[in-house]
Amino acid sequence: MARELNDKDKEILKKLIPEYEEMARSGIDLDYLNILPPVANHHSQGLADFQSRLKTLSVQDLDYLADQVIDGAESLDCLMPDYADAFINLVDMRVSKDKAGQVREAFESGGGCDI
Repeated sequence: MARELNDKDKEILKKLIPEYEEMARSGIDLDYLNILPPVANHHSQGLADFQSRLKTLSVQDLDYLADQVIDGAESLDCLMPDYADAFINLVDMRVSKDKAGQVREAFESGGGCDI
């Protein structure tokens, strides 16, 4: 589900895409409508890089993103399953098993990628 990113979302996006500021200064517009799909699909150099980027987030940031997925504001639908699993596994390890289960349920019941 696409949305207009708020300040918290943009702060997290900048943590996940350290090159964000330089790209913006270079005139590259990064007007994303989600956080995880563009990081996974456009900025990560593979699964290991995506996992490494996710590990830079605080527990609070991960919890916030998990809540956004559960509420339907953030989408995992456009991620390859192993990328979604990487996010869910990190939520499981660093936030809670219960929250990870809710995220997995939201992912599995998602409507698919509509871009």
